[in-house]
Amino acid sequence: MNLAEELAVLRKQVKEQEKEIRRLKEENEFLEEASAFFAASRRKSARTGE
Repeated sequence: MNLAEELAVLRKQVKEQEKEIRRLKEENEFLEEASAFFAASRRKSARTGE
């Protein structure tokens, strides 16, 4: 593999990794929001004695 081909492969890998990072950040944000929602729901249930 010559240098240009190796560079093309590495650029493709970087692009794929950046896409994966974006996806993981979105999932993490969703999970943080879901966690906060369920924690608030649990606190509310504890206060009302349900």
